[in-house]
Amino acid sequence: MTSPFPASSWRSWSSLAAETWAVFVTVLGIYWWTGGAGFPFGRNDRTGPDSASLLTGLDAGLGAPLITGFGVLSVVVAGLLHSSRRRSRALAGSAVALAVAIVGLVVDSRMITLLPPLGLYPINWISADWPTVFQAVTALGAALFVIAAVANMTPTRGRRSSWIRVGKVATYVAMVSPMPYAVIRLAWSQGWALGAPAPFVEATLRNQPENRLIEPVLASFAIGGAVLTYGLLCRWGRNFPRWIPFVRGRQVPLWFPLLLGGSAVVGIFGFGRGTLQGRLGLQLPGAADSFQLWGQPIDDSAYWGADGLGWFFFPLWAISLAVALAGYYHRYRSALDNSQDECHGAPAL
Repeated sequence: MTSPFPASSWRSWSSLAAETWAVFVTVLGIYWWTGGAGFPFGRNDRTGPDSASLLTGLDAGLGAPLITGFGVLSVVVAGLLHSSRRRSRALAGSAVALAVAIVGLVVDSRMITLLPPLGLYPINWISADWPTVFQAVTALGAALFVIAAVANMTPTRGRRSSWIRVGKVATYVAMVSPMPYAVIRLAWSQGWALGAPAPFVEATLRNQPENRLIEPVLASFAIGGAVLTYGLLCRWGRNFPRWIPFVRGRQVPLWFPLLLGGSAVVGIFGFGRGTLQGRLGLQLPGAADSFQLWGQPIDDSAYWGADGLGWFFFPLWAISLAVALAGYYHRYRSALDNSQDECHGAPAL
């Protein structure tokens, strides 16, 4: 088994791509700082409040200098990752911290519509406004810094084994986390008031009969995600199954599950944070008055399930999936290293 992307190649292209992204963001920050149009936050982001954006109160006067400063910091970190001849945990940790800041502060619930699987529909991109598209740009930057950080680290065999063990546990957590949401959606499709007042479920099906089909489709996304997550532990997570045309039996490129899984992490976290924020009654200034349903507050205990229990696990789902992907990466690399050792006559571990 040979790696489609050697470690040295990963380190080179990922850090260079992160540096290019950082320069781009810095240029945008300077442009907005000097009065340029298109600042994507604050009053220019009309759908931000209803999407639980944390930056609805950020205007260009303050935001542009902050973006410029963040861009410069990102350029420095990416540049050091690209030029440094020695691998550094401190640099890798700084890159991860930048990615976490991007996802935690910028990305909101809209991001799930532009990332796979929903993002595979062109209409979602065509109908997206500039603030939403800019979120996709920032999510790309987060992904690049995470990849650069991983490529910059060379863990010892003991540390790699620890990542593999923790990743296995996280994989099972990521499989279980979306199940409450799936069960709730399936229950609603049958008219069962699980986690919501009966009038709410009855009216939903009466006013929108198509929900009897839509609810199972939404549930299938969660169930399908759990099945694909299980693949991180299975043989078919490293080699395509025989029943898949064209690629049957071939090695799964490492970037493929990391790209899809990483996109899911960002989308699930942003969507889950936003909906859970609304469920807890944390209404942002400018948001539509959507906190009353059938005369009851949205944060009433009767609505656990409508925007409660199912959404409560979404942030956990995203975080556990991220750790599961890290474990998958180390398991994949370990298998490659062992295969290469065997090819060179070294004993396999």
